Amino acid sequence: MSNSNNCALLIAGLIISQSVFIPMELSAQGGTTALDEEDYVSVIREIDFTVGDAELHIDQKYWGDLGTDSDALKALMEQIKAFWQEQNRSSGIEHSSQALVAISQLSRASGQENESEAKQAVQTLKEHLRAIKDLNQRNQTKFQLMNMFYDD
Repeated sequence: MSNSNNCALLIAGLIISQSVFIPMELSAQGGTTALDEEDYVSVIREIDFTVGDAELHIDQKYWGDLGTDSDALKALMEQIKAFWQEQNRSSGIEHSSQALVAISQLSRASGQENESEAKQAVQTLKEHLRAIKDLNQRNQTKFQLMNMFYDD
């Protein structure tokens, strides 16, 4: 791949990531803002992409890039945790808290350039992310059922 193609891909990635990171910057300036359902889905999708990037960076031993991934994952997962806190759902709070622990372990493994610990941290993160997705799916189903019974 040529340098111009690499540059174009980098610029495209930055533009795409800005759409996700702008809400984080706003929330950092004015306190935590609760995600709505649409934003929640977008943040989860961005987490999935970033976890995929992290796995590639581990395999390629791009430790600096992995550190950047773990920073992004932390900011994104904090938004997910805030969502579950707003919903007052203890299981969502617990899984997002444990995901943050795994992200911290990933960051530490990146700094130590420890491939096995980094891979283990990603696996743990993926387990909690799967639980978070399942919980949200059940939450949506429950909401839809309630609307069926209480709709005029």
